[in-house]
Amino acid sequence: MQARLALVHLSGMGPARVRWLLSRHDPIEVVARLRAGEHPAPIQDAPPGIRPTDLTEWRVEIARLDPQRLLQDQLDQGWTILHPDDARWPFAAEPEPPLLMFCAGDLDLLRAKPSVAIVGTRRCTSVGRSVAHRMALELAEAGVTVVSGLALGIDAAAHKGALDGGGAAVGVVGTGLDVVYPRRNQALWDEVIGSGLLISEYPAGMGPARWRFPARNRLIASLADATVIVESHGRGGALLTADESAERDKPVLAVPGSVLNPAADGTNGLIVDGAIPTRDADDVLVSLGWSAARSEPESEPSAVGSTRAHAPLVSKDACEAPTVDGAVADVVRHEVRAGAISIDALSVLTATSPMVVLAAVQAMADAGEVTLSGSMVVWRSG
Repeated sequence: MQARLALVHLSGMGPARVRWLLSRHDPIEVVARLRAGEHPAPIQDAPPGIRPTDLTEWRVEIARLDPQRLLQDQLDQGWTILHPDDARWPFAAEPEPPLLMFCAGDLDLLRAKPSVAIVGTRRCTSVGRSVAHRMALELAEAGVTVVSGLALGIDAAAHKGALDGGGAAVGVVGTGLDVVYPRRNQALWDEVIGSGLLISEYPAGMGPARWRFPARNRLIASLADATVIVESHGRGGALLTADESAERDKPVLAVPGSVLNPAADGTNGLIVDGAIPTRDADDVLVSLGWSAARSEPESEPSAVGSTRAHAPLVSKDACEAPTVDGAVADVVRHEVRAGAISIDALSVLTATSPMVVLAAVQAMADAGEVTLSGSMVVWRSG
Protein backbone atom coordinates (compact mmCIF):
# COMPACT_ATOMS: atom_id res chain seq x y z
CA MET A 1 0.00 0.00 0.00
CA GLN A 2 2.84 2.41 0.79
CA ALA A 3 4.17 2.28 -2.79
CA ARG A 4 0.70 3.01 -4.14
CA LEU A 5 0.33 5.84 -1.66
CA ALA A 6 3.59 7.35 -2.88
CA LEU A 7 2.44 7.13 -6.50
CA VAL A 8 -0.92 8.86 -5.87
CA HIS A 9 0.98 11.83 -4.47
CA LEU A 10 2.89 12.41 -7.71
CA SER A 11 1.97 15.46 -9.78
CA GLY A 12 -0.69 14.90 -12.43
CA MET A 13 -1.11 11.20 -11.70
CA GLY A 14 -4.27 10.31 -13.64
CA PRO A 15 -5.71 7.00 -14.91
CA ALA A 16 -3.79 6.91 -18.20
CA ARG A 17 -0.48 7.58 -16.47
CA VAL A 18 -1.19 4.96 -13.81
CA ARG A 19 -1.97 2.42 -16.53
CA TRP A 20 1.29 3.25 -18.31
CA LEU A 21 3.46 3.16 -15.18
CA LEU A 22 2.06 -0.22 -14.13
CA SER A 23 2.14 -1.76 -17.62
CA ARG A 24 5.38 -3.66 -16.89
CA HIS A 25 5.94 -3.58 -13.13
CA ASP A 26 4.03 -3.56 -9.85
CA PRO A 27 3.87 -0.37 -7.74
CA ILE A 28 6.83 -1.35 -5.53
CA GLU A 29 9.07 -1.85 -8.56
CA VAL A 30 7.84 1.36 -10.20
CA VAL A 31 8.75 3.37 -7.09
CA ALA A 32 12.14 1.63 -6.89
CA ARG A 33 12.90 2.44 -10.53
CA LEU A 34 11.89 6.06 -10.11
CA ARG A 35 14.13 6.34 -7.05
CA ALA A 36 16.99 4.83 -9.10
CA GLY A 37 16.45 7.36 -11.90
CA GLU A 38 15.24 4.70 -14.35
CA HIS A 39 12.25 4.66 -16.69
CA PRO A 40 9.50 2.60 -15.00
CA ALA A 41 7.77 1.94 -18.35
CA PRO A 42 8.69 2.20 -22.04
CA ILE A 43 8.71 5.88 -22.95
CA GLN A 44 7.43 5.09 -26.44
CA ASP A 45 4.22 3.76 -24.85
CA ALA A 46 3.68 6.87 -22.72
CA PRO A 47 0.21 8.45 -22.91
CA PRO A 48 -0.23 11.80 -24.66
CA GLY A 49 0.96 14.74 -22.60
CA ILE A 50 3.83 12.97 -20.84
CA ARG A 51 7.04 15.00 -21.05
CA PRO A 52 10.60 14.10 -19.99
CA THR A 53 10.28 16.80 -17.34
CA ASP A 54 7.36 14.88 -15.79
CA LEU A 55 9.61 11.90 -15.09
CA THR A 56 12.25 14.23 -13.66
CA GLU A 57 9.68 15.83 -11.36
CA TRP A 58 8.39 12.43 -10.22
CA ARG A 59 11.91 11.28 -9.34
CA VAL A 60 12.43 14.40 -7.26
CA GLU A 61 9.06 14.02 -5.57
CA ILE A 62 9.55 10.30 -4.84
CA ALA A 63 12.92 11.01 -3.26
CA ARG A 64 11.30 13.49 -0.86
CA LEU A 65 8.35 11.31 0.14
CA ASP A 66 8.27 9.24 3.31
CA PRO A 67 5.70 6.48 2.56
CA GLN A 68 5.28 5.51 6.21
CA ARG A 69 4.56 9.11 7.16
CA LEU A 70 2.15 9.43 4.25
CA LEU A 71 0.26 6.37 5.44
CA GLN A 72 0.04 7.65 8.99
CA ASP A 73 -1.15 11.06 7.80
CA GLN A 74 -4.01 9.42 5.90
CA LEU A 75 -4.96 7.10 8.75
CA ASP A 76 -5.01 10.05 11.14
CA GLN A 77 -7.96 11.39 9.12
CA GLY A 78 -10.03 8.44 10.32
CA TRP A 79 -10.67 7.20 6.79
CA THR A 80 -10.46 3.69 5.39
CA ILE A 81 -7.95 3.16 2.58
CA LEU A 82 -8.84 0.34 0.20
CA HIS A 83 -6.40 -1.35 -2.19
CA PRO A 84 -6.93 -4.04 -4.86
CA ASP A 85 -6.15 -6.92 -2.50
CA ASP A 86 -8.88 -5.87 -0.06
CA ALA A 87 -12.00 -8.07 -0.21
CA ARG A 88 -14.13 -4.90 -0.27
CA TRP A 89 -12.40 -3.52 -3.39
CA PRO A 90 -15.20 -2.74 -5.89
CA PHE A 91 -13.11 -2.28 -9.03
CA ALA A 92 -11.98 -5.83 -9.84
CA ALA A 93 -13.57 -5.63 -13.30
CA GLU A 94 -12.77 -1.94 -13.87
CA PRO A 95 -10.49 -1.38 -16.91
CA GLU A 96 -9.04 1.79 -15.37
CA PRO A 97 -8.95 1.09 -11.63
CA PRO A 98 -7.60 3.64 -9.18
CA LEU A 99 -4.38 2.95 -7.30
CA LEU A 100 -6.15 3.34 -3.96
CA MET A 101 -9.58 4.38 -2.72
CA PHE A 102 -10.04 6.69 0.27
CA CYS A 103 -13.40 6.18 1.97
CA ALA A 104 -15.45 7.92 4.66
CA GLY A 105 -18.80 6.48 5.69
CA ASP A 106 -20.58 3.17 5.20
CA LEU A 107 -18.27 0.84 3.25
CA ASP A 108 -21.08 -1.68 2.70
CA LEU A 109 -22.47 0.73 0.11
CA LEU A 110 -19.55 -0.08 -2.22
CA ARG A 111 -21.32 -3.32 -3.07
CA ALA A 112 -24.90 -2.13 -2.59
CA LYS A 113 -27.23 -3.43 -5.28
CA PRO A 114 -29.08 -2.12 -7.13
CA SER A 115 -27.44 1.27 -7.67
CA VAL A 116 -28.05 4.07 -10.14
CA ALA A 117 -25.89 7.08 -10.98
CA ILE A 118 -27.81 10.33 -11.42
CA VAL A 119 -25.67 13.08 -12.91
CA GLY A 120 -26.00 16.24 -14.93
CA THR A 121 -24.94 19.81 -15.48
CA ARG A 122 -23.99 22.27 -12.78
CA ARG A 123 -25.83 24.94 -14.79
CA CYS A 124 -29.19 23.22 -14.50
CA THR A 125 -32.71 24.63 -14.63
CA SER A 126 -35.04 24.59 -11.65
CA VAL A 127 -37.06 21.90 -13.45
CA GLY A 128 -33.96 19.74 -13.89
CA ARG A 129 -33.05 20.16 -10.25
CA SER A 130 -36.57 19.13 -9.19
CA VAL A 131 -36.54 16.09 -11.50
CA ALA A 132 -33.17 14.93 -10.13
CA HIS A 133 -34.29 15.38 -6.52
CA ARG A 134 -37.60 13.60 -6.99
CA MET A 135 -36.11 10.75 -9.03
CA ALA A 136 -33.39 10.13 -6.44
CA LEU A 137 -35.87 10.34 -3.57
CA GLU A 138 -38.18 7.78 -5.14
CA LEU A 139 -35.33 5.46 -6.09
CA ALA A 140 -34.07 5.66 -2.51
CA GLU A 141 -37.53 4.79 -1.23
CA ALA A 142 -37.42 1.78 -3.56
CA GLY A 143 -34.16 0.57 -2.03
CA VAL A 144 -31.86 1.79 -4.79
CA THR A 145 -28.50 3.35 -3.89
CA VAL A 146 -27.90 6.68 -5.65
CA VAL A 147 -24.39 7.47 -6.90
CA SER A 148 -23.27 10.90 -8.05
CA GLY A 149 -20.36 13.33 -8.06
CA LEU A 150 -21.36 15.89 -5.38
CA ALA A 151 -21.01 18.75 -7.86
CA LEU A 152 -23.36 21.71 -7.91
CA GLY A 153 -26.65 21.44 -9.77
CA ILE A 154 -28.01 18.02 -10.73
CA ASP A 155 -25.48 16.00 -8.70
CA ALA A 156 -26.23 17.86 -5.47
CA ALA A 157 -29.99 17.61 -6.07
CA ALA A 158 -29.68 13.84 -6.59
CA HIS A 159 -27.69 13.35 -3.39
CA LYS A 160 -30.12 15.49 -1.44
CA GLY A 161 -33.08 13.58 -2.85
CA ALA A 162 -31.58 10.22 -1.92
CA LEU A 163 -30.96 11.38 1.64
CA ASP A 164 -34.42 12.95 1.91
CA GLY A 165 -35.84 9.61 0.80
CA GLY A 166 -34.13 7.88 3.69
CA GLY A 167 -31.83 6.02 1.34
CA ALA A 168 -28.14 5.72 0.64
CA ALA A 169 -26.03 8.19 -1.30
CA VAL A 170 -22.52 7.46 -2.59
CA GLY A 171 -20.50 10.54 -3.50
CA VAL A 172 -17.45 10.17 -5.74
CA VAL A 173 -15.36 13.33 -5.52
CA GLY A 174 -12.39 14.71 -7.44
CA THR A 175 -10.41 16.05 -4.47
CA GLY A 176 -9.08 14.69 -1.21
CA LEU A 177 -11.87 13.93 1.23
CA ASP A 178 -10.72 16.83 3.39
CA VAL A 179 -10.95 19.36 0.55
CA VAL A 180 -14.62 20.24 0.09
CA TYR A 181 -15.28 21.36 -3.47
CA PRO A 182 -17.32 23.36 -4.14
CA ARG A 183 -17.26 24.94 -0.70
CA ARG A 184 -20.99 25.63 -0.71
CA ASN A 185 -21.61 21.85 -0.62
CA GLN A 186 -20.03 21.54 2.84
CA ALA A 187 -23.29 20.65 4.61
CA LEU A 188 -24.28 18.11 1.94
CA TRP A 189 -20.73 16.69 1.97
CA ASP A 190 -21.02 16.10 5.74
CA GLU A 191 -24.50 14.62 5.37
CA VAL A 192 -23.30 12.12 2.76
CA ILE A 193 -20.47 11.01 5.06
CA GLY A 194 -22.89 10.69 7.97
CA SER A 195 -25.63 8.76 6.16
CA GLY A 196 -23.90 7.34 3.10
CA LEU A 197 -20.41 7.04 1.69
CA LEU A 198 -17.89 9.52 0.31
CA ILE A 199 -14.98 8.18 -1.75
CA SER A 200 -12.03 9.55 -3.69
CA GLU A 201 -8.96 8.15 -5.42
CA TYR A 202 -7.01 11.20 -4.21
CA PRO A 203 -5.26 11.51 -0.83
CA ALA A 204 -5.77 14.12 1.87
CA GLY A 205 -4.88 17.65 0.86
CA MET A 206 -5.34 17.09 -2.88
CA GLY A 207 -7.13 20.13 -4.26
CA PRO A 208 -9.33 20.51 -7.34
CA ALA A 209 -7.81 20.31 -10.81
CA ARG A 210 -9.80 20.44 -14.03
CA TRP A 211 -8.63 17.03 -15.30
CA ARG A 212 -9.56 15.18 -12.11
CA PHE A 213 -13.30 15.58 -12.58
CA PRO A 214 -13.58 13.81 -15.95
CA ALA A 215 -11.32 11.11 -14.46
CA ARG A 216 -13.74 10.83 -11.52
CA ASN A 217 -16.61 10.10 -13.90
CA ARG A 218 -15.28 6.65 -14.81
CA LEU A 219 -15.59 5.59 -11.16
CA ILE A 220 -19.18 6.83 -10.97
CA ALA A 221 -20.00 4.72 -14.03
CA SER A 222 -18.08 1.76 -12.63
CA LEU A 223 -19.89 1.73 -9.27
CA ALA A 224 -23.43 2.14 -10.65
CA ASP A 225 -25.54 -0.48 -12.42
CA ALA A 226 -26.87 2.22 -14.76
CA THR A 227 -26.47 5.96 -15.37
CA VAL A 228 -29.23 8.56 -15.70
CA ILE A 229 -28.41 11.95 -17.21
CA VAL A 230 -31.02 14.48 -16.10
CA GLU A 231 -29.77 17.63 -17.85
CA SER A 232 -26.63 18.24 -19.88
CA HIS A 233 -25.48 20.88 -22.29
CA GLY A 234 -24.23 19.77 -25.69
CA ARG A 235 -20.65 19.49 -24.44
CA GLY A 236 -21.39 18.82 -20.80
CA GLY A 237 -19.22 16.75 -18.49
CA ALA A 238 -22.17 14.47 -17.71
CA LEU A 239 -21.92 13.18 -21.28
CA LEU A 240 -18.49 11.80 -20.36
CA THR A 241 -20.12 9.78 -17.59
CA ALA A 242 -22.63 8.47 -20.14
CA ASP A 243 -19.75 7.46 -22.41
CA GLU A 244 -17.96 5.74 -19.53
CA SER A 245 -21.12 3.84 -18.64
CA ALA A 246 -21.68 2.74 -22.24
CA GLU A 247 -18.06 1.60 -22.53
CA ARG A 248 -18.67 -0.64 -19.51
CA ASP A 249 -21.79 -2.12 -21.15
CA LYS A 250 -24.09 -0.49 -18.63
CA PRO A 251 -27.44 1.10 -19.51
CA VAL A 252 -27.57 4.84 -20.16
CA LEU A 253 -30.85 6.66 -19.56
CA ALA A 254 -31.64 10.30 -20.27
CA VAL A 255 -34.42 12.70 -19.30
CA PRO A 256 -35.82 14.46 -22.39
CA GLY A 257 -36.20 18.22 -22.37
CA SER A 258 -37.42 21.07 -24.51
CA VAL A 259 -35.49 21.62 -27.74
CA LEU A 260 -35.42 25.28 -26.70
CA ASN A 261 -33.62 24.47 -23.45
CA PRO A 262 -29.79 24.56 -23.87
CA ALA A 263 -29.46 22.43 -20.72
CA ALA A 264 -31.27 19.61 -22.54
CA ASP A 265 -29.14 19.62 -25.70
CA GLY A 266 -26.95 16.83 -24.40
CA THR A 267 -29.70 14.64 -23.00
CA ASN A 268 -31.84 14.97 -26.13
CA GLY A 269 -28.79 14.05 -28.18
CA LEU A 270 -28.22 10.96 -26.05
CA ILE A 271 -31.80 9.84 -26.69
CA VAL A 272 -31.34 10.33 -30.44
CA ASP A 273 -28.21 8.19 -30.18
CA GLY A 274 -30.04 5.38 -28.39
CA ALA A 275 -30.17 6.22 -24.68
CA ILE A 276 -33.32 5.06 -22.88
CA PRO A 277 -35.79 7.95 -22.42
CA THR A 278 -36.86 8.28 -18.80
CA ARG A 279 -39.14 10.67 -16.94
CA ASP A 280 -38.99 9.50 -13.34
CA ALA A 281 -38.02 6.71 -10.97
CA ASP A 282 -40.78 4.45 -12.27
CA ASP A 283 -39.35 4.66 -15.78
CA VAL A 284 -35.88 3.85 -14.44
CA LEU A 285 -37.09 0.80 -12.54
CA VAL A 286 -39.20 -0.52 -15.39
CA SER A 287 -36.50 0.07 -18.02
CA LEU A 288 -33.96 -1.86 -15.94
CA GLY A 289 -36.35 -4.71 -15.19
CA TRP A 290 -36.55 -3.97 -11.48
CA SER A 291 -40.30 -3.25 -11.37
CA ALA A 292 -43.54 -4.09 -13.12
CA ALA A 293 -45.18 -1.70 -15.57
CA ARG A 294 -46.23 1.73 -14.35
CA SER A 295 -49.45 2.19 -12.44
CA GLU A 296 -51.29 5.46 -12.13
CA PRO A 297 -50.43 7.56 -9.06
CA GLU A 298 -53.14 7.84 -6.45
CA SER A 299 -52.83 11.63 -6.27
CA GLU A 300 -51.94 14.49 -8.52
CA PRO A 301 -48.19 14.87 -9.12
CA SER A 302 -46.37 17.54 -7.13
CA ALA A 303 -43.85 19.86 -8.77
CA VAL A 304 -41.06 18.92 -6.41
CA GLY A 305 -42.33 16.15 -4.10
CA SER A 306 -42.85 12.45 -4.60
CA THR A 307 -45.76 11.57 -6.89
CA ARG A 308 -46.54 8.41 -4.93
CA ALA A 309 -47.20 7.16 -1.47
CA HIS A 310 -44.02 6.19 0.36
CA ALA A 311 -44.38 2.45 -0.26
CA PRO A 312 -41.35 1.10 -2.13
CA LEU A 313 -41.70 0.90 -5.89
CA VAL A 314 -39.72 -2.34 -5.72
CA SER A 315 -38.61 -4.15 -2.62
CA LYS A 316 -34.96 -4.75 -1.85
CA ASP A 317 -35.67 -8.47 -1.92
CA ALA A 318 -36.84 -8.19 -5.51
CA CYS A 319 -33.47 -6.73 -6.45
CA GLU A 320 -31.38 -9.41 -4.79
CA ALA A 321 -29.45 -11.78 -7.04
CA PRO A 322 -31.28 -15.00 -7.92
CA THR A 323 -30.11 -18.06 -6.06
CA VAL A 324 -27.23 -19.76 -7.81
CA ASP A 325 -29.34 -22.91 -8.37
CA GLY A 326 -31.93 -20.91 -10.30
CA ALA A 327 -32.66 -21.00 -14.03
CA VAL A 328 -30.18 -18.24 -14.87
CA ALA A 329 -27.38 -19.92 -12.94
CA ASP A 330 -28.11 -23.25 -14.68
CA VAL A 331 -27.62 -21.63 -18.09
CA VAL A 332 -24.50 -19.86 -16.86
CA ARG A 333 -22.99 -23.16 -15.70
CA HIS A 334 -23.83 -24.90 -18.97
CA GLU A 335 -22.63 -22.14 -21.30
CA VAL A 336 -19.60 -20.83 -19.43
CA ARG A 337 -18.00 -24.26 -18.97
CA ALA A 338 -17.34 -24.12 -22.71
CA GLY A 339 -15.21 -20.99 -22.25
CA ALA A 340 -16.75 -17.54 -21.84
CA ILE A 341 -19.98 -15.74 -22.64
CA SER A 342 -21.19 -12.16 -22.41
CA ILE A 343 -23.86 -10.81 -20.07
CA ASP A 344 -25.91 -9.72 -23.11
CA ALA A 345 -25.77 -13.21 -24.63
CA LEU A 346 -26.91 -14.75 -21.34
CA SER A 347 -29.73 -12.23 -21.23
CA VAL A 348 -30.94 -13.39 -24.64
CA LEU A 349 -30.57 -17.08 -23.80
CA THR A 350 -32.50 -16.77 -20.55
CA ALA A 351 -35.01 -14.11 -21.68
CA THR A 352 -34.01 -12.20 -18.56
CA SER A 353 -32.95 -8.57 -18.14
CA PRO A 354 -29.18 -7.96 -18.20
CA MET A 355 -29.35 -6.55 -14.66
CA VAL A 356 -30.91 -9.76 -13.28
CA VAL A 357 -28.36 -11.85 -15.18
CA LEU A 358 -25.54 -9.69 -13.80
CA ALA A 359 -26.86 -10.11 -10.27
CA ALA A 360 -26.97 -13.91 -10.68
CA VAL A 361 -23.48 -13.99 -12.15
CA GLN A 362 -22.15 -11.78 -9.35
CA ALA A 363 -23.55 -14.26 -6.83
CA MET A 364 -21.75 -17.07 -8.64
CA ALA A 365 -18.55 -15.01 -8.73
CA ASP A 366 -18.84 -14.40 -4.99
CA ALA A 367 -19.22 -18.18 -4.57
CA GLY A 368 -16.05 -18.74 -6.59
CA GLU A 369 -17.66 -20.47 -9.59
CA VAL A 370 -16.97 -17.85 -12.24
CA THR A 371 -15.07 -14.62 -12.71
CA LEU A 372 -16.21 -11.40 -14.35
CA SER A 373 -13.93 -9.78 -16.90
CA GLY A 374 -15.65 -6.61 -18.10
CA SER A 375 -18.94 -7.84 -19.59
CA MET A 376 -17.66 -11.40 -20.04
CA VAL A 377 -18.31 -14.35 -17.71
CA VAL A 378 -15.40 -16.80 -17.49
CA TRP A 379 -15.42 -20.21 -15.81
CA ARG A 380 -13.05 -20.35 -12.86
CA SER A 381 -11.16 -23.61 -13.35
CA GLY A 382 -9.75 -25.50 -10.37
